[in-house]
Amino acid sequence: MFESKARLQEDVRGLVDALRALGEGRYAALFDAKGVLLESARDAPLRELVRERGEALFRLPGALRGEEALGDVFEPWPGDEFFLAFLNGRVGVLVACPEAKRLEDEAVQLLKVLADRLLRLNPAWRLDEKGRGLFFGSPRLDTVVIERPDGTGREETR
Repeated sequence: MFESKARLQEDVRGLVDALRALGEGRYAALFDAKGVLLESARDAPLRELVRERGEALFRLPGALRGEEALGDVFEPWPGDEFFLAFLNGRVGVLVACPEAKRLEDEAVQLLKVLADRLLRLNPAWRLDEKGRGLFFGSPRLDTVVIERPDGTGREETR
């Protein structure tokens, strides 16, 4: 069944809003390498964080797997915890929330639906960041949790 692009965009916006609400977050954004694609709740400083550090955000999963060196992208950012999810290394979601690990644990089904809608919205996102197709199997969904319970921060990926 083919769905209109407008309907898919509406679904994606609703799912990003739902992800922010599930995490009791104050901000969520869908972004790609070029910048912010959509926001759930406006927050100029967080939008700038995503815009200015977009490339580094996409390198987080690889850095946390030990594939490359990367400093703390969120070092100067006080207070918030961050939950990020990356689909095939092409498009990401960032949520600034009080408990990022809890959001990761509770958002599994929501992320699967969001991934499905994103792949339908933009077929180019079916390819990984190196341009390889993912025709036999599931898309790659990397999640990253940035916790700051004691002000020092901890990062982990799945």
